[in-house]
Amino acid sequence: MIDLYVKNGKGVDVQPRFYQAITAKKAIDLENKSFVSAGWVDDHVHVYEKMTLYYDTPDLDGVDAGVTTIIDAGSTGADNLPDFYQITWDTKTNVFAMCNISKTGIVAQDELGDLSRVQGDLVREMIEQYSEFVVGIKVRMSKPVVGNNGITPLRLAKEIQAANKNIPLMVHIGTNPPELSDIFALLQQGYSITHWM
Repeated sequence: MIDLYVKNGKGVDVQPRFYQAITAKKAIDLENKSFVSAGWVDDHVHVYEKMTLYYDTPDLDGVDAGVTTIIDAGSTGADNLPDFYQITWDTKTNVFAMCNISKTGIVAQDELGDLSRVQGDLVREMIEQYSEFVVGIKVRMSKPVVGNNGITPLRLAKEIQAANKNIPLMVHIGTNPPELSDIFALLQQGYSITHWM
């Protein structure tokens, strides 16, 4: 059994039986029926509320689910990331984003079917302008997303990553083609792979 000292709504210290040395406004005994943990992080959510595919609200996936921090996994690109950023100002949950390499984000299932949507300069602008919000970039590598472009979107994502100080890259795995072997041949240590298995 330990004591948790909370000041101004934040955990300040944890020690066995130190409450006697502190004058507290209130003491709560959880009676061994509850647990307290550090904030949980969910690194793959889709919480841009203006999407028609794959979305919840940030607090529904965040604090309402016992999670303090969430990372949106590429719902938005350069066209809509600024709007998403503003929406997050009113949430209780800490929200971060992976910037989709497609400027449209996931507004339709095939955001990488048209490679003119991939513009490295726009991704760089989002990374630089929203540096406290954007924690990486996202590429979705599945047949309905890339269409006939095969492995090319992943090659472009790697170029964008290299041009932006090797910012973290998350790779979505889905139906093939492209084949897993072709995707894995381009991956390096430290990449994040989602929907694996």
